[in-house]
Amino acid sequence: MSPSTKILTSICISLFVLAIWVTTSTHAVVTAIPLRQAQQGDKPVEQTRKNIQVLKGLRESELYRVMNFMAVSIGEKCDFCHVTHGKDPKTGQTVWVWDSDEKPEKQSGRRMLQMVLSINASNKIDFTQNSVTCYTCHRGQRTTVGLPAMPLARSGHEPGPSPVPTPAPRPRPSVEDIFARYLQAVGGTNASLTKTLFMKGTRVASQNRSAPNEITLALPDKLIIVATTPQGSVRQILAGDHGWVLNGTNLHTLSTTEAADARRVLESIFGVVKVTYSPGMQLAGREKIDGRDMWVVGTSTAETTVSYDFDVETGLLRRKTTINHTTALPIPEQIDFEDYRDVDGVKLSFTIRSSAIDTYDSWTRTFTEIKRNLAVDESSFAMPAVPPK
Repeated sequence: MSPSTKILTSICISLFVLAIWVTTSTHAVVTAIPLRQAQQGDKPVEQTRKNIQVLKGLRESELYRVMNFMAVSIGEKCDFCHVTHGKDPKTGQTVWVWDSDEKPEKQSGRRMLQMVLSINASNKIDFTQNSVTCYTCHRGQRTTVGLPAMPLARSGHEPGPSPVPTPAPRPRPSVEDIFARYLQAVGGTNASLTKTLFMKGTRVASQNRSAPNEITLALPDKLIIVATTPQGSVRQILAGDHGWVLNGTNLHTLSTTEAADARRVLESIFGVVKVTYSPGMQLAGREKIDGRDMWVVGTSTAETTVSYDFDVETGLLRRKTTINHTTALPIPEQIDFEDYRDVDGVKLSFTIRSSAIDTYDSWTRTFTEIKRNLAVDESSFAMPAVPPK
């Protein structure tokens, strides 16, 4: 990757960086880690939990989202299968007895999960990894539908309606051509002159979690996020291999592992999200998003399947979809880029939507202002001073 392309990479993915650190209305920071990224202490769930019978080999960091995938698939909440023992009088939080087998629904869930794993493992020709899931049959409801609705409109031997003529397909571009057009669409060589970005806007999430944010990014590896929450201002800093979070008078220094995790997330974005061509990428075809035609480019490994949707007319990146393959079920993640505007000769998305398998982990960032190449004092990336209590 050339130096100019690396810098353009930084510009186009800078708005992704916020996925590394997410502020909520009541807590300071959660560090997001890729699902299949091995990390210190991320052990198999049979070593960290009791009474694990089917999900052996699943990482602790994957368990929460796998459980949410199952809940969404059958349209139920956690207490459909799991036992609760009221509220903790000290914290007011629900007391869960996760290892209890008291409910028969949990036993049924185990059998269903074993069936899904068996189907995927027994037919490698027709089913790729995680092809069949709970959602394949349940589609968001507790029971499945195995019979067609009567009366039938027609039988299998009867001809259907005459096909509607379709326009001639567009010529299929090469993957390299799609990437070259994208590079030109976001600003070409003009983007390589960007050194800093200042972004101002709001992050909105479920359960009324909304917080104004101001973000300063100094390429390639320095970042400041200042979030205004009902409890006060939260300042988050990443400077290379070091990082801090200042929440009121509480200062947290990122551990070596936490800083390395944040750096690995950023580096993976540098290598993948900037849509530079790599030999494993292929043109998967076309699809529509909001009525607009998209070229879909995809790449896949044993751990992840990633696809990018490029607007056929504008060439801009519209969506990135990632499917993280676990030992049990796939975990989808989606990021949509909307409202592209010109920022001093470079096209940037002013609305970004991140969709996760749990709505609590989903968010929308809307920017009202983005500026390029503002002067940034290097000292602002140093460890912040703790104000007196």
